[in-house]
Parts: sequence; structure tokens; C-alpha cells
Amino acid sequence: MLLLFPFIYIAAFIYGVYHLAKSKMEGLLIFIVIALPIYINTMSVSFMAGFGKAIPYLQFFKELLVIISATIIAFRVHTYKKIQLHFIDKLMIFFFLYTLAYLIIPIGSYSVFFKLLAFKNISFFPLLYFIGRFVDFKLLPLNKIYSFILVVMVVAFVVALFEKITYTHLHSITGYADYNLKFFDTDPTGKYGLSWTFETESGLKRFGSIFSNPLEFAAAIILALAVTLAMVTYKQDKLIVKFESLQGLALMGTFLSILFAASRASFVSYFLVIYIYAWVTHMKKALFYFHIAALVTVIVFMYFVEGSLYEYVINTITFTNTSSLGHIIEWLNGIDAMTASPLGLGLGESGRVANASGDNIGGENQLIIIGVQAGVIAMFTYLTIYISLMAMAVKNLKKEKGPFYTIALITLLVKVGLMIPMFTANIDSYIYVSYLSWLLA
Repeated sequence: MLLLFPFIYIAAFIYGVYHLAKSKMEGLLIFIVIALPIYINTMSVSFMAGFGKAIPYLQFFKELLVIISATIIAFRVHTYKKIQLHFIDKLMIFFFLYTLAYLIIPIGSYSVFFKLLAFKNISFFPLLYFIGRFVDFKLLPLNKIYSFILVVMVVAFVVALFEKITYTHLHSITGYADYNLKFFDTDPTGKYGLSWTFETESGLKRFGSIFSNPLEFAAAIILALAVTLAMVTYKQDKLIVKFESLQGLALMGTFLSILFAASRASFVSYFLVIYIYAWVTHMKKALFYFHIAALVTVIVFMYFVEGSLYEYVINTITFTNTSSLGHIIEWLNGIDAMTASPLGLGLGESGRVANASGDNIGGENQLIIIGVQAGVIAMFTYLTIYISLMAMAVKNLKKEKGPFYTIALITLLVKVGLMIPMFTANIDSYIYVSYLSWLLA
């Protein structure tokens, strides 16, 4: 049964190559939506089944399809009558070239190979952005892609529900710990022999479903919520909200799944996405009830909630619990490093590469991870890109309709939803969410 993971992954890759051979970008999108959610489970199951030598090739499938797609786009660009690069395009090019320079100049303690890995981790997203930027929009079956995203969410919810009922991590039977130890030299941690992300401070299990861990699962839930809300919202002459069965099922799945993932940052983001959605779609009644519900919740919490739950919430808000203190310590270490070296310590000195070697500096914040490696210029460039995309989405929501309105709404809601998790995690390491969100952006 577990061999379904590598089978689906390889089948999605073959599907992607077949369609890209016909210059159809649908191949890349389908691969991202179908294969990347199960990426880690594919690798760990393959390793457990004795196919360890195939792992490097399986890992490279995702980059290979992106490179093929980018090459196809590059050969098509000459057919455009005129290419006008706007502000975000220029920022993307600047960020890519600026961080590329850190691959060349002799700064940092890591070898060229590990610097290349670090460069890929922080600077791969401009490639995805420009594929989406120059693809022929009319040739993309976006409604089909959106539906697949919701189907993946429903499947993930069913798996997470099974994990919750049986109180068993899927990752405990897929060889997850052995795979990480072999390929990333990462020892198992926590009570359940996986990693700390699979449990809360009190020791309760957090579930990752088909994704690499509960935090990536939570980010994928935010993406699915954004897609669901955008799909049920139609803007032609006026705004209409209409649910179909799949969308209703996916919405229910996102709500229950965010509880199973037990990520505080994503839980807050979940309701922030709904709030921003109600705001941009001018749903005054929904906003009114949202405010009333928030007020009632605060009153009930202040006057009726007590004991461990009260302490848990207060400690989270005041950053006095163990997890929050850990984030603060990492942030301060990263800020100290950037203060001492504003131009950065070099690629690999923070994030996944440094984490694997045990020398990580400020590795629990997307912005600090970039800043420690490539300096404050790169960090603020990334932040400017992020904010500019949200502003661009809001601008397009006012003037566009039809499919353009839908994609602008998805972009806005996803970026809003990932904003809080960005300060507590390396969100671009969540390959499914990162690849898809930047391409759609």
C-alpha cells in the first residue's frame, strides 16, 4: 500500500514530461499538485523499500521539470511583440542575480556544492515566478488545477482523520526517520521518534498527513482554503458566491485539518484569510458576525477559561512558552549575525544546509534565513516582493473579473495566510506550497 507513494510520484513525473514535450505547461502544474504533497513520503518509502540509490534521481525530478518548463518559456518569449518588465519583475531579477553572486564570491564556510544547495533553497522561486509570468494564460486548464488542489486537500484530510482516530503518525511507518538520518544526517527527536514538529509542548501528537510534516500540512491547508474561497467567488457584472459539493467538502476538510496539524501560527492565519476574504469581497454581514464572534471569544476566554488552556494561550501571546522562547532566541541570534555582518555570512550559514550540519543561525524565520546568508539587502528585497505582490493582487481585484479575478484572489489570500508562518518557519522549504504559490503569483 505504501508503494503507492512512489508509484503516484513517478506517474505524475511521466505525465509532466509527456505534456511538456508537447509544450503544455499543464504537465508542470499537475506534477506540482499531485507529486509534491507526497514528496517526502515517496522518498522515505523508496528508501525503506531498498531503492536508496534511486533517491537522488527521484529528488531531482521536481527541479528537472521546472528547468524544462523554463527552457520552453525562454524559447517562446521571442514571439511576444513587446515585453514590459514591471516593478516586481525587476525585483525578482535583482534578487536572483544578487544571491547568485554569493555563490561565486568566496564568502562563507561551506563548499560550492552546499552553497549551490542553499542557493536553490532561497532563490529558486524567481524561476517559478517567471514561468507563470510568461506562460500563455489561455492554454492553462486552471479550473482543473484548482479542482485537483481541492481533491488533494480532501485526501489529506481523510489521511489526517485516520491518523487522529488511530493516534498514529503516518510518518512512523513510512521510514521517515531513517530517510532523514541517511540523507540529511538528522537524528530522530521528540517522544515519537520523528521530529519535534510532530508534537506539541504537552506531548500531544500533531499530524502531517501526506505532507512532510505538520507545518507543511498547515501551510497546504492555507493554500487549499484560499483556492476554495476563490473558486466559490464569481465576479462578472457583480460578485456571486456559490458552493459546489467538492468545494464544501474541501472547506470542511481545511477546518478540521488545521486542528489536526495543531500549528498556532497557521491556525491564526486560517481565520485571518477568512477575514481578509470577507473584507475584499465586501461581505459586510460576514464581517459583522466575525467581529461579534471575536468579541464573544475574548470575553469568554477572559472570564470563563482557566487552568492549563488559559496558561497555554497567555504564554503563547506573551511569548513565554518553550516554543515561542525558542523562536525568539533564534530570531535574536539571526539579528545579531546580521548586525555584525549586514552583507551576510554566506550561502548555507542559515536554513536547511546549516540545520543539517548543526550550525544553524536564526533558522526559524524566512526573512532572517535570507538575511543571515545574503545580507539585509536580499532580505528587504524579498520582503518588498512579498508586499508588492499583495498590493498588486488588491489592485487587480478592483479592476479584473473572471479567471484573472480568481488568480488575484488566490495570490492575495495565500500571501496573507503565509505571512505569520513566515516569521516562525522557512516557508519556502514547503515545496508544494512554495512552487505553486510563486507560479500562480
